[in-house]
Amino acid sequence: MRALKYLLVASPLIIAGCASQPSLPPPEFPGIEQSDKIVIHDQRPSSESEKEIFSLLVTSSAYAIYRMPDTATKPTGPRLLAHRAYETFPELGSQPAINVHHFVTYANLQSQLRKSSLVAGLTGPIGVAILSRQELPVGEVLTTRIDSSIFDKTAGDEEYTRAFFSAEENPEKSPVNLIYIDAEMLGQRVASRCLVPPIKDKPHLFLIEAMDMCIANHLALYSTDSAKETAAK
Repeated sequence: MRALKYLLVASPLIIAGCASQPSLPPPEFPGIEQSDKIVIHDQRPSSESEKEIFSLLVTSSAYAIYRMPDTATKPTGPRLLAHRAYETFPELGSQPAINVHHFVTYANLQSQLRKSSLVAGLTGPIGVAILSRQELPVGEVLTTRIDSSIFDKTAGDEEYTRAFFSAEENPEKSPVNLIYIDAEMLGQRVASRCLVPPIKDKPHLFLIEAMDMCIANHLALYSTDSAKETAAK
């Protein structure tokens, strides 16, 4: 069972930086200090910055769903949001403040880990080790605008449901990150949901890279001239 235990520990990194640990270091953000002037009013529930394993029980609907902590990335998600907003919207120079109501990341590895449990029962730890090295089906980053009230409706015992996805979004049931952003700037409040599957040509996708993609798409939802530009994919 040692291999299965290792997979349980390493799996949250499969989407955001492979369990084998890539040889390359995580990306850096030169010039990020230029956006230090942006004041971040962090109004998130404190739990959104903390790690949570919702269930280790295979039969639970919350099994293999994780909330990723702020400490998982450098910079944090809200700090990178402020920096990218500073780069995107020159208007922030005169209104240098962002209210972050929600910025939270979930990892959903249900399908893979349930399959791993089955393999463990049939073939033992060697089968699990082989499965963990298999390449995952790739997909596209999907960002949709949502109503901020979803956070109230799914708080507490229902929070893990935020990591669910539809068959249309993820037909291969690949492990994914779900990144939610709800921020107010320049007099506008926008909330978004971003699904990040394994990405083609990025076998070692760091969580901060997934966040950066979602932030770009989120900022494109603001109705300003700057935001009408095509979001980075």
